[in-house]
Amino acid sequence: MAKTDLTIRRGAVIVFEGLDQTGKSTQLNRLRGSVDAESTVFAHMPTGFTKFTERVYRALEGEVPDEKPKSGLAQQLAHLACHAESVPDLKRAAETRSLILDRWWWSTLAYGWYGGSVKQSGFPESSFKELIDTIWSPITPSIVFVFLEPHHLDPNNAPGVQDGYRALLKEHAESAVVVPIANEEETHSFVTETLLDRGLAARVENR
Repeated sequence: MAKTDLTIRRGAVIVFEGLDQTGKSTQLNRLRGSVDAESTVFAHMPTGFTKFTERVYRALEGEVPDEKPKSGLAQQLAHLACHAESVPDLKRAAETRSLILDRWWWSTLAYGWYGGSVKQSGFPESSFKELIDTIWSPITPSIVFVFLEPHHLDPNNAPGVQDGYRALLKEHAESAVVVPIANEEETHSFVTETLLDRGLAARVENR
């Protein structure tokens, strides 16, 4: 029986964004299993590609309790430091192959600003957004899949975060797609068909 795989269009930048516990990681793993690994780069932000970014992410996740920042502003600036370290490699990947991102700056804004931690610090919104834009301006997404409905409660999903994503969806309606609530297989089909319909992917038959 023929196995159907996908090839992602060279130069395409596909982003998966949204709240925690929404099935986003599951769908990324499904897509990873469907595409040609030689022509597509997968990256998680802020883990990135280097020891520096990996270690910072581990600290942010609190694997060692006294390493995790207490300040919400410090946490988001640490995220952005990892982003700044990774963007040149991401840009290169997007230019030479295709790029699939597990989170990018929308998470920083949704969780950091709309979630309240940066706002509460007194850091100006305009300065925060300017910093984000300066770091991420080299990367333009072809599509952003946004997962908004958690399957389980998660303390990271603070009040305001979903509102932040909805504001970003409204602002970037031309590239953003809300992923509807469905089971794993239906969601995978939705993602796949959306990529095909937008010319960002093509089917390859492997026998």
